Amino acid sequence: MRLRQAFVKLVRGIVVCLFVSCFSAVHADDGIVRAGDNLQIGIPLIAGMVSLMKGDSEGTKQWAEGALWTSVATHTLKFAVDEERPNGNDNNSFPSGHTSAAFQGAAFLQMRYGWEYGVPAYAAASFVGYSRVHGEYHYWHDVAAGAALAVGVQYVITGMGKSVRNLVVAPIIDRNAYGLYASMSY
Repeated sequence: MRLRQAFVKLVRGIVVCLFVSCFSAVHADDGIVRAGDNLQIGIPLIAGMVSLMKGDSEGTKQWAEGALWTSVATHTLKFAVDEERPNGNDNNSFPSGHTSAAFQGAAFLQMRYGWEYGVPAYAAASFVGYSRVHGEYHYWHDVAAGAALAVGVQYVITGMGKSVRNLVVAPIIDRNAYGLYASMSY
C-alpha cells in the first residue's frame, strides 16, 4: 500500500510539472520545449523531495552528489567538445544538459527506490530528451550521451555505493606542459 501511495505521489508530481510547463513564461517557443525545460528541473527536484519525505538521509546525500557530479561532467564535456547546436545558436550541444539533469533524477529514483519510481521518471526524462531534439537544441547523440552520463554517474554513487567526496584535483603547470592531477579514495 505504501508503494502505491508513493507511486501516485511521484506521478502527480510529474503531472504537476507538465501542467505548470504549459503556462510557463520560459524562453521556449512551443509547449513541448517549454515542458522539457521545466521537467529537466522538476524531475531531479521531485527525486530530492521523495528522498527527504522518506527521511532517507543517505539517499539525499546520494541524490545531491549525483546531481553535482552529473552537472560537472556535463559542463566539462560541453566545454571540451565544443559542438555546434543544430539551430546554430552556440557550441554547447554535446552532451545535453537538460537530458543529463532529468536522467540523473530518474536514475536516482530507480536505483534507490525501485522501478515503481523509475518507470514514470524515466518516461518523463525521455520526454525531456525528445523536447531538446524537437526544439533543435540538440542532436540525438547529444541526448543519448547526456542520459548515459547521468545514469552512469548515478550508478557509481547509488548503485555501487561509491562516493567521490574524497576527490582531490590539482593543476600541474610546467614550463612546457599543463595538466590536471586527480586522485580519489573511497
